[in-house]
Amino acid sequence: MLHIGDCLIGAKAPQSGPKAAILSPPIGATHNNKGLSLSGFFDELKRRNVVRVGIAYVLIAWLIAQVAELALDSFEAPGWVIKTVLLLLALGVPVALFFAWAFEITPEGLKKEKDVDRSQSVTHDTGRKLNSVIIGVLILAVGLLLADKFLMQPEVATDTSVAVPVARAAETNSIAVLPFVDMSPNKDQEYFTDGLTENLLHALAQISELKVAGRTSSFAFKGKNTDLRDIGQQLNVGSILEGSVQKAGGKIRITTQLINTEDGYHLWSKTFDRDLEDIFSVQDEIAGAVASALKKSLLGDREWSISTSNFEAYNAYLLGLSYLNKATPGDWDRAIEQFQSALQIDANMALAWAGLSRAYSQKTGYSTNFEAGFAKAREAALKAIELDPNLADGYLALSNVQTSHDWDWDGAQASLNRATELRPSDPDIVVGMAQLKWIRGEEKIATDHIEEALSQDPLNVTLLRSYVSALTRMGRTDESLARAQWMAQTLPEGGAIYYTLSAVYQRRGDLENALAAIENEAFDFLRWEQEAILYDEMGDRKTAQEKLDKLVTTYGDDTSWQIARVYASWGDKDETVAALERGFAVRDPGIVYIKGEDSMTQLLAGDPRYEDLLRRMNLL
Repeated sequence: MLHIGDCLIGAKAPQSGPKAAILSPPIGATHNNKGLSLSGFFDELKRRNVVRVGIAYVLIAWLIAQVAELALDSFEAPGWVIKTVLLLLALGVPVALFFAWAFEITPEGLKKEKDVDRSQSVTHDTGRKLNSVIIGVLILAVGLLLADKFLMQPEVATDTSVAVPVARAAETNSIAVLPFVDMSPNKDQEYFTDGLTENLLHALAQISELKVAGRTSSFAFKGKNTDLRDIGQQLNVGSILEGSVQKAGGKIRITTQLINTEDGYHLWSKTFDRDLEDIFSVQDEIAGAVASALKKSLLGDREWSISTSNFEAYNAYLLGLSYLNKATPGDWDRAIEQFQSALQIDANMALAWAGLSRAYSQKTGYSTNFEAGFAKAREAALKAIELDPNLADGYLALSNVQTSHDWDWDGAQASLNRATELRPSDPDIVVGMAQLKWIRGEEKIATDHIEEALSQDPLNVTLLRSYVSALTRMGRTDESLARAQWMAQTLPEGGAIYYTLSAVYQRRGDLENALAAIENEAFDFLRWEQEAILYDEMGDRKTAQEKLDKLVTTYGDDTSWQIARVYASWGDKDETVAALERGFAVRDPGIVYIKGEDSMTQLLAGDPRYEDLLRRMNLL
């Protein structure tokens, strides 16, 4: 809402005595404004109530703007309407001030100020009335502000517990690694500091006794001046590692500190001054020092390895990682370029091969030509494992291909089990486990995995979307709606958040809000799918068909899963099966979730064509 600025309520009454006599004309005479001194001018402003009129106008205009804003929102008026109202109210300020200066309200009506006999002036009485108006309007304004704060604001916007759907007490042996701050002279090393942070996070995740908060949640506090104790409470961790990186020329300075989130005290701190060539060993040194400070030790002889000794290759890898984590189609292309650059410099860098595999998988899942894209992803993941059999990233990357394209559920389980052995505290691996269980129809186990992962990575968009879907399927739509609304209001755009929110509204039967939510969805193929479903439920099959036609024309068989969902919602068995068969033929990654789709399982239950498809996908 608009806000009231500080303002002066009252002005002094006209002065009396010699000074007033100098400023006032003889009784019965008219006066003019020529020759007023600066102090005389301000006294005249007060006498004519110009200040009071200005204050009263601003307050009344503010109230009008609030009422207009609420009314126009109710009628869903376009944004330019309220902007026009505000502009007109602003233009009225100089007009009000001019009339206050040039005119006076008298018992005989409105007169020019210069024509009013000073002895007959009633400006003093008018001033008292204006004071009453100002006080009254201020009371209304304060009441409106209090009502807005305590009555009109939705609870989900301020309920921090929603941010942590399965909040648990902070464990002593738990840690979050906050993004290190770029202190370089040119402030152009953000990708480097982010990469260093992520590598430290992965190193600490190898400590089986240590619970490490996920990257998504830790990076949610990047650039924010949030109290570390509050961060600890939100992420359910007992300690926080933070630091800064200053990189200049061939030198680097890394300052680190480990902090107890319960009381805010430092547990350990150290500054590392190194040559850039030593960046690989210094990360192990920091991780080891942190583990020592927490009185933990790495399992056996497993140690974090950068898998290269070439700084240029490592730098390109960090750039690729920074693009990969932005999770947009354009950034996935940039990530692929950077990982390939790293491999041109050092073809044996296993981390770069694993990163390349992840980038190919992400890009392919949201684009076309699934066979070629996942083939590249599989080849890169297997190369990473060949070069470094003890690198968890390689097995995690391979499990993505086995799940999304190969439909090799046992193979994916084996890859995730191996990744867990190598990095037992990595929430990304738990996410992979949850996804696999969901696909295989083991919803209870999948939900348990999601809750476990959320306890480590409570701000992860993918996890939150999955949890919202699980709550919705269990009929807990009040909870799922609160979390979906919080996601849309709080988390960065992307991740199909509005698609998820729309689905919750739809499940609750609130089709108007479902339609309003989906209009904000960035991925057009998800938006058209949901619109085709919603318009049909609202009785507008013509518009629904138009949305489906747009989806089919634009993407064809690459959106077979979305097309099948539309037909299933419409109750068309034959078209649903036909779309699923096309999805099977092109290996659409979406159809792996077929067992978890209520509308589809209800429509096709007992249909031999459906059961045959599940059998061919190894899901029966």
